[in-house]
Amino acid sequence: MIPDRHRMDRGFSLIESMVASVVMLIGLLGLAGLQVVAMRANNLGKRMAQASLLAQDLVQNMQLWQYTDSRLVPQGSASPAHTGLYSDTNHSDIAKFWDLLNTATLTTTMDGSPVTFDFTDGAAGAAQVNQLAASYAGVLSPVDTTLPAGEQTIFQRYWNVFPVDLNGSGQAQGKLIQILVRWKEPNFGYRQVSASFYKYDPTGFNL
Repeated sequence: MIPDRHRMDRGFSLIESMVASVVMLIGLLGLAGLQVVAMRANNLGKRMAQASLLAQDLVQNMQLWQYTDSRLVPQGSASPAHTGLYSDTNHSDIAKFWDLLNTATLTTTMDGSPVTFDFTDGAAGAAQVNQLAASYAGVLSPVDTTLPAGEQTIFQRYWNVFPVDLNGSGQAQGKLIQILVRWKEPNFGYRQVSASFYKYDPTGFNL
């Protein structure tokens, strides 16, 4: 008796369909994972852009402040202390504030020590001087109000003031203002964006 070839092939189409479905499912899961990564990167990029705008907003406001404004005077409560004059030979303390760990506590990556800025616009416990009561609001809100109340990103702005001796005269010719904007990134800890500018002492100009 000659075997029925069609009867022996019976069931192969079902197996092939199942294999194809599994392959397609794996592909869809991979695409879903890529989409999640892309969304996270998108959101991180958005928050970094917002933080950069907040830093620039603060820079532009500070440029309008008087050189002798109390918010542009180094504070003895800052750590490391930086009330002395700075030049190109003693700027290690400035570097400590630039790069912080992604923890809630302000900690430098240079040696793991905690730091305290001269000023902040509202982070309780992070700096000794709170600027909420110093008639500064800024153009931009430090809270992302485009999201529901429970999901809003709250940005904290910090700044230091360094008197700088540019010519070795023993007197400050201006101030280096160092600005940091931090926020908590979901699942990644704290992130930061920094900015700086130099403010000349107007009394040093001979008109």
